[in-house]
Amino acid sequence: MSRITPSPVPADGPPRLRTLRRRLLSAVIGLALVGFAAGVQTLQAAPARAGTNQVDSAVIGWDGDKDAAIAHRDGSFDIRAGKNTTAGFGIYNNPASLQWSNAEGYYPALVTRFQRDNTTVTITNFGDKVTAGGNDYVAVYSRVTVDNHDTVAHTEDPAPSSGLIPLNDVGNTVQPGESVSHDYVIAVDRFGASYPWPSDSSLAAAGSYDSHYAHMTNHWDGRLGEIAQLDLPDPRLVNAYKAGMIYGEIVKDGTALHVGENGYDQVWNHDLVGMLVNRFTQGDLSDAKTQLTEFDPSNSPVDYDDGHWTFPWPWAVYLEKTGDTAFVQSNFNRIQTEAHRIQTDRTGPGGVMKATYDIDSDGYWTVDNAEALMGLTAYHYIAAKLGKTSEANWAQRTHKSLLSAVNTALTKTIDANHLDYIPCAVNAPNDGNACGQKNNANWAALFLFGRWNWDGYLFGAQQSGPMTTMLDSTYKNGFAKLSGLPPHTYGGYTGFSTGYNAGYGEAGLASADYRAEGVYDYQFMITNSQSAPFSWWEGIPTAGSTNWSPGTHATAGTGSSPHMWGQANASKVLLDSLVAEKSDGQVIVGRGLPTEWLRSGATTSATNVPIAGGHRMGATITSTGSAVKLTLNGDTPAGGVSFQVPGFVGNIASATAGTVNSAAGTVTLPAGTTSTTVTLTKPPAFQSSGGLDLDGYCKSVGNTGGVSLDGTTASDWHCVAPDGNHVSMSMDDACTYGYPYAASVFSRAADADDPHSWACWHF
Repeated sequence: MSRITPSPVPADGPPRLRTLRRRLLSAVIGLALVGFAAGVQTLQAAPARAGTNQVDSAVIGWDGDKDAAIAHRDGSFDIRAGKNTTAGFGIYNNPASLQWSNAEGYYPALVTRFQRDNTTVTITNFGDKVTAGGNDYVAVYSRVTVDNHDTVAHTEDPAPSSGLIPLNDVGNTVQPGESVSHDYVIAVDRFGASYPWPSDSSLAAAGSYDSHYAHMTNHWDGRLGEIAQLDLPDPRLVNAYKAGMIYGEIVKDGTALHVGENGYDQVWNHDLVGMLVNRFTQGDLSDAKTQLTEFDPSNSPVDYDDGHWTFPWPWAVYLEKTGDTAFVQSNFNRIQTEAHRIQTDRTGPGGVMKATYDIDSDGYWTVDNAEALMGLTAYHYIAAKLGKTSEANWAQRTHKSLLSAVNTALTKTIDANHLDYIPCAVNAPNDGNACGQKNNANWAALFLFGRWNWDGYLFGAQQSGPMTTMLDSTYKNGFAKLSGLPPHTYGGYTGFSTGYNAGYGEAGLASADYRAEGVYDYQFMITNSQSAPFSWWEGIPTAGSTNWSPGTHATAGTGSSPHMWGQANASKVLLDSLVAEKSDGQVIVGRGLPTEWLRSGATTSATNVPIAGGHRMGATITSTGSAVKLTLNGDTPAGGVSFQVPGFVGNIASATAGTVNSAAGTVTLPAGTTSTTVTLTKPPAFQSSGGLDLDGYCKSVGNTGGVSLDGTTASDWHCVAPDGNHVSMSMDDACTYGYPYAASVFSRAADADDPHSWACWHF
């Protein structure tokens, strides 16, 4: 039996196809838009010119390399660095279905798996640093494995491209029930140097595939150990978070952060602000001084004003996390210059910020004013910490004056036009600009790029006016106006979605009703719009079915993939949803926790999270459904902890420690308290999404035999692999497969003794 109960198509229907353009940039400078072809590249066993603009684009390489290889789902990869060729394997035969993933969930080793001639073919490619003749290179190691699950022998030639150096000779004939692996290596990067490429013999002598795989995984696990660690009910988010950090290290050149490899192989000033803040928030401070010192907001392909206005923000986060007043003091003049530019640029009507092109056309944009307010908030924090009282007072006065001007302008526009949302422009409703276009995500620009609603709050900004009071109604209004799009996407420019999709949920952390939106938006991206494993284009005009399963994927893309500013935003909103520190030393835990993660048996954990003064802490949330326990570990935050899960609002019966405010949904723990258990007045009530299509799910992940019930209990369902083996399955993943637009959908069996009692659930 393949289907437990009928699994209907979601009421929203399949995703509609849209188009998209880059926020802020595409209309300003003439960069080529890449990736509009949705077809699969078919490789021949011969050199080909590197084609870096395919939709299915990932990166493989090494920490700080110059030109990472661009990988594709057919097991090929494009080599630049002067070689300008594509390496791949002719054994790929454009199958109807394939699986493409990161090895072990998150490593930058891209794995392509498909069926051919009653065998399973697996192509794996990863980069490792190799030293030959005293010079450093990045080499890509490839393994083509053929598993013969037929009853007769098969001859399967990997047909490697010229230039791929064989590391073993195992022959092409594979006996029934046997597996053979062909290993190869090729140099792909010289870290920007011009010394000669290594000889074939030196590369072959540099070690085996297995030894380099071990070196690669050890290196990246070490780097990941420097940042906050997550353990979540949705392990896909954990893998996306890890992969995002690794991709950022591969995309950067040396210590210089870049946005992408294929399209945006450089960095823009406002991109860099957000990328640095995410690194410091996660705890990646290894190159922080160099990166801050070298950050010149005027040295940008386009000199965006908001890159100057928000310049103090990464400095404030660095100062908060490290307590390094000496370094910030030595750079204070630079920070002061950029902060005072805000006052100079207040040339808009009534003293708001000047007109910019930030919403793809000229206007007095609300998001610009929020960014300026964020810059002033961060500057006030820095000046106060350094004892520069006059500058701190200036920042406070200027913030108050600018906020008053913005509130006056917004209130006038809102009242005159009877708006129930925060307009994109302070002086006009959205129907008069790009935000009024069908499925144009700029309606949500304030929520991410403004920063002030959430990050300003964390740094103690005095907040009032429509940007504070109308957050919820603006989310509600904007989502309602989207046409033909499923929940938890914001549209594009115009289009299906963007690489910023999760980031747009950040302001929801400061709202009442959309606090888990960032997590939901990130899950949407993973299920519906990846262009490669845990990679997304900045712009996603269209998405739909491809031969890569499961899920739907981008079928067109603009910008770069992966796009590291978008990934940084997603990582930051995910971490902030779990643990976020205020500048007064108090740590907020669980602010954006989805209610689905309060189901019985669920555990959510964030450890090694950086907090003020170079300290690290952790928080673990476990739930029985009716009681939610918080356990703290590591260093003690100076300002204590505020435990404020959305499901707590108006729903706290008692807590074993801390001060309870049930109406606000908070339990405040003084410094030194290490645990509390919150008993809920009413456990969360979940709704059934429907049954599970287990046969379809098994086949979508490459188990061509479908599903098998191998016993009489709910735990006796298995997928049947191509070789006939019965393997375990994830019922939660099966729910995501069946209900891709249901946020945080999860599985539950009503009766452990009834295999047909499984259903999918959501809040």
